[in-house]
Amino acid sequence: MAESRDTFIGEMLVDQDIISSEKLHELLTERAARGGSLLDLVLAGGDVDESKLWKAVAQEMDLEYFEKIPLDSIDGGLLKKIPISFAKSNRLVPLSEEPEGVRVACANPFELGALDAIQAIVGRPVVPVVAAADAILEAINEVYERSTEGDELGDKETADEEELTDLIDADDEAPIIRWVNSLFFEAVKRRASDIHIESLEREVSVRYRVDGVLHAAKRAKKAFLPSIISRIKILSKLNIAEKRLPQDGRISLKIAGKTIDVRVSTVPTSQGERVVMRLLDKQSVLHDVSDLGFWPDHYQLFHGLIRRPHGIILVTGPTGSGKTTTLYAGLSQINTPDKNILTVEDPVEYDIEGIGQVHVNPKINLTFLAGMRAFLRQDPDVIMVGEIRDRETAEIAIQASLTGHLVLSTIHTNDAPGALTRLVEMDIEPFLVASSMIGIQAQRLVRVLCPFCKERFEPTEEQLLELGIQPGEDPYRLPPQPADPIYRAGWRNLKAVTPLEPGRVVLNRAVGCDECMGTGYKGRTGIYEMVMMTDNIRQHVLRNVDSNTIKKIAKADGMLNLREDGVRKVLTGVTTIEEVLRVTHEDA
Repeated sequence: MAESRDTFIGEMLVDQDIISSEKLHELLTERAARGGSLLDLVLAGGDVDESKLWKAVAQEMDLEYFEKIPLDSIDGGLLKKIPISFAKSNRLVPLSEEPEGVRVACANPFELGALDAIQAIVGRPVVPVVAAADAILEAINEVYERSTEGDELGDKETADEEELTDLIDADDEAPIIRWVNSLFFEAVKRRASDIHIESLEREVSVRYRVDGVLHAAKRAKKAFLPSIISRIKILSKLNIAEKRLPQDGRISLKIAGKTIDVRVSTVPTSQGERVVMRLLDKQSVLHDVSDLGFWPDHYQLFHGLIRRPHGIILVTGPTGSGKTTTLYAGLSQINTPDKNILTVEDPVEYDIEGIGQVHVNPKINLTFLAGMRAFLRQDPDVIMVGEIRDRETAEIAIQASLTGHLVLSTIHTNDAPGALTRLVEMDIEPFLVASSMIGIQAQRLVRVLCPFCKERFEPTEEQLLELGIQPGEDPYRLPPQPADPIYRAGWRNLKAVTPLEPGRVVLNRAVGCDECMGTGYKGRTGIYEMVMMTDNIRQHVLRNVDSNTIKKIAKADGMLNLREDGVRKVLTGVTTIEEVLRVTHEDA
């Protein structure tokens, strides 16, 4: 029977010009020697477009063919009868119940064993339709995820039988496991960066941080909190018996083909334990410096800094402001075979080929300081240290920069000028700060307007004043020429933004649609301020002046602050007034 089927398939593939007669003869000879099916041999060769092959099979067998499966037509009741593991391993998904039988999309309609199994499960005839394997896997990930979203935890009385005494050995049908898995599925679907699980007085609340803003997502009865926390602790290899102390752990997951690294933090509160999980997509594409949202003047300044042979570059801002992403983008741009680049990070968020990356581990005393000391014996050209947290790390970073290395790092201050005084407050001598520092960049992330639903409007006088634009002033003109030559090269490349009508200011605002999940925003970009170590600023750092004085001097030299860079992005329709005001101070 198998031979006659292969003969039919072979003749069909030749008739459809998918393979030649000579190739068919080779494959049949190989099948006779090695066994297996003709289709497997055809696909294993890699010379045939799989979607083209199955489209031809469907046409020959007079079956319906789908390039993309319509998800709205899938019957949720059928999904509950077919385990996801069976659907994935056999590359099929049930679609709907019809008078003639159950329609099932499959990648290989000749896999009769799998189709017979479904017929036995549902108790009705199976009507196969053909779809590309990728389309089937995409549909499985989407529809099974959707079906778990409704698996809310029931009453405590009905759940007592599924207590966490058996949680480690429980299969994927356990309610707690389904509920926790649905948190991760939904987080990836929404592009969330963090999951917050909080214990309230009467219930458990789950919130997702999407594009920097928290959104309420799910709720469960308070009685299920210990089971939820225990499940997460088991996944992250934490001590489930310890509920009095904070714990940190990690989880590696594969969701819809993506490898996700999850950093887990638990903290005991008066209402019960609280969990925050940071999601890192290990397959995320590294950003190029040109994709970070720099305007030409800032781009040219940063581009020049990362090509300096030595000195310290600091990126500053609050947690979640994209500091590490900026440093990675800079390293990727200068990552060439002639440079030895080493990093010490907590954690290593992206794996970059050609760069030596060390993950800190305080348990064995592998700290930022210990990593930096070891690096100096590794003949580096460029060193990146995740964060300067103390005087010792700052001193060794300065030592490295003064001995001919380029050092990149982050520090927590509100603005760029504040980083200089922060180092002095760490008991670093002002002359060392002045001689080693070459540039400090402060940044924030603002949400980008959804291109599908944003709408134009004319702002009121009050809204313009909030942005620092005086009535009657033309905000589209170029900023004044910088006083210091170091800022001028980038400034010359700036292009004035031309408004729709001269003298008329037209901005954009968020609306909300299905594409942006009703938020009005999709993705984020950066706003920046850059302090270059001009001679003027070095002289004042040596005199140990305060950060406000340094800010005034930097402004006089040509620095644009965070608010001013944000205004440029509002005027060009990238973001909104509300976003810029949300992340910047009035005097920023």
